[in-house]
Amino acid sequence: MRAEPSPAAPPPAETAFSVEQAGTEPVPADRRHGRPWSLFTLWFGANVQFATLSVGALSTSVFGLDFLPAILAVTLGTLLSSALVGLFSTRGPVTGVLQLIQSRGPFGRLGNLPSAAFTVVNGVGWCVVDTLLGIFILRDLTGMGFAPALLVMAAAQLSIAVIGYRMIHYVERGLAVLLVIVFAVVSAYGFGEVKVEASSEPFVGTTAAFLLVIAVTAARVLGWSAYASDYSRYLPASAKPGRVFLAAGGGSAVAGVWIGVLGAAIGTAGAVADPSSMVSRLLPDVLGTVVLLSLLLSTLASTVIDLYSGAMAALVAGFTIPRWVSVLVVGGLGTVLSWHAGHGDFAQQLQDFLLVTGYWLAPWAAVIVTAYWWRERGSHGITRLYERSHRFGWGLPSVLLALIVEIPFMNQSIYTGSIARAHPAAGPLGLFVGFAVAALTYAALTAWKPAPTAAPEPRMPVAARAE
Repeated sequence: MRAEPSPAAPPPAETAFSVEQAGTEPVPADRRHGRPWSLFTLWFGANVQFATLSVGALSTSVFGLDFLPAILAVTLGTLLSSALVGLFSTRGPVTGVLQLIQSRGPFGRLGNLPSAAFTVVNGVGWCVVDTLLGIFILRDLTGMGFAPALLVMAAAQLSIAVIGYRMIHYVERGLAVLLVIVFAVVSAYGFGEVKVEASSEPFVGTTAAFLLVIAVTAARVLGWSAYASDYSRYLPASAKPGRVFLAAGGGSAVAGVWIGVLGAAIGTAGAVADPSSMVSRLLPDVLGTVVLLSLLLSTLASTVIDLYSGAMAALVAGFTIPRWVSVLVVGGLGTVLSWHAGHGDFAQQLQDFLLVTGYWLAPWAAVIVTAYWWRERGSHGITRLYERSHRFGWGLPSVLLALIVEIPFMNQSIYTGSIARAHPAAGPLGLFVGFAVAALTYAALTAWKPAPTAAPEPRMPVAARAE
């Protein structure tokens, strides 16, 4: 595979509507722009969407939680993972590089390849979820068949993601106000119809259902953490970390709690067979049409983030194609898989996907937190992230050990671990056990290495040796 460009090489100038040319290199000082507030609108818009509503609805319609416990579970899961999105976003202005480039520090260049591969899978998976939700809406609105709706969704998603970073921020900012108004209307109807007790029988008991809702809600937001710095790396190095944290984490948390709890309220009315119908059945015909159109736009806004960062992950893995071509490849794969997934049980597929992604992302996030904020406190310089000699770190062994520990806790439609089978309430704890094991393992494996006490992380990317 051809070497990546030197991290000191600046990409050409771009406008809002030109196709972004930047790849995996750091963003130079003269290309930095924007304010932390832009992260609030981005992550708010990304979470005020149909997938958030659907995951919230699972808590009451499928898992059988009563409404009040569902509120608490959705809130806890959202806040836990939104804090990581905010924390990881603070590294963007400091380094100017992608989130997965930063993970080369604790993982090494070769040790980071599984993380890059999984991020591609995560981007493709969320593309499938959001594409299916968009298809449900299009079928309700127009009556068109599955295949035409799939093609419409694919074309709309790819057109935005191909253009890149600036267009994504513009779209998210423009939709933020519209979606607040739309979901305020849906909230007025949805919370008015809420039933204090769920309509279905408890899934596997109150405790197990409560923990499962925390786990799947946390996993939904945790998927964004692998992308966090991708959308803050263009901010000036002078951006204050506290403001970046509050903007990114706050946007994710406010939207995630609001829409997740709204979904739980709507879910008390019945099972989620066709997610779009759970909204349309609440509203008058004309209003329902307007709301579903807005939900379709929110679904597109969410998908383009997954396509953009999934494509960037492929570049980090070593593919030497242009960024926009990578978007087309990732989006094309997501479109093909959407065709297959569209003929299955949506609720079960969504639950399985969230938990599977969480099993990897929780240990990975634990290593990043430990490496940059606890054990080594950001000692991995920008130059080292691009050095070929830095092949492996202790991050991958830590994650692999955590995955092994998680196996008995796994509870999927295709596999149930021994602990989850014997004690269903313990199954959802696997994500949190994996996080703790990975963090402690990485800290132990790096304990021999003196923690830095002097020079802080450089505020701007430095020139590094060409690869």
